[in-house]
Amino acid sequence: MDWTWQTRGELSFLTISDWLEEGIDIGFSTRNGGVSIPPYDGLNLGLHVGDEAAAVLENRSRWLSLWGVPWAEAVVGEQVHGDKVAWIHNHDGGRGVLGLENVIPGVDGFITRSSVGLMTFYADCVPLFFYYPDLKAIGIAHAGWKGTVQKIGRKAIECFEEAGGRTENAWVAIGPSIGPCCYVVDERVAAQFHANFKETPFLRLISEGQYQLDLWEANRIVMMEKGVRPENLTMAALCTKDNPECFFSHRRDGSRTGRMAGWIRIRND
Repeated sequence: MDWTWQTRGELSFLTISDWLEEGIDIGFSTRNGGVSIPPYDGLNLGLHVGDEAAAVLENRSRWLSLWGVPWAEAVVGEQVHGDKVAWIHNHDGGRGVLGLENVIPGVDGFITRSSVGLMTFYADCVPLFFYYPDLKAIGIAHAGWKGTVQKIGRKAIECFEEAGGRTENAWVAIGPSIGPCCYVVDERVAAQFHANFKETPFLRLISEGQYQLDLWEANRIVMMEKGVRPENLTMAALCTKDNPECFFSHRRDGSRTGRMAGWIRIRND
């Protein structure tokens, strides 16, 4: 149940074959194959970062076409670095895809039993993907350090459980993000993790007031504490900052950079 590379046309992306075989489309885009120009060069899928809207919409069209999905069957949220997770239904399809004015407000995570595709955006934050076979339900969450310290992954799992999902049967995937190799935070950030986690093996003091933070491990711990089985969790372990040929990175490039997409959908076929 590992992440693997695929290429379709000009677009390369990461996916998981076991999920595809279950009828779950899952993908994480790269910066390659789009029409945006520097500093957003490539497949920038974020409308909120200052890129030309026409270029972003062309990029989104290419990304959705790769999955065979029209605009009206995908959804986008506001992403406020919080822990709110929303249920998505068929009538939500199309929200946020063509513009920011009708995004799902105030959310960083989605779950659904519909065939609406869930799309979230990243440039170092952690994408979390969920599949509950017993519910035939999926989810995705955007977990930067703020979402991770607030345990948005736990909030998503609790939403599934409230609907009758059994977490011991759940599949969870952690996609590419900034890795521990490249992520240093200060005492202010570290203190919040110390306050919200019983133990913090994912924090390593490297100098006075400076810590190396492993967001992959922090989110893995959240999943394990909620009852996800180790054999049902897969981690890409690819650092966005350390792979400029594939990924945008806010830490590496600053605020004027693009966004990759996390994507998950229950196929209709």
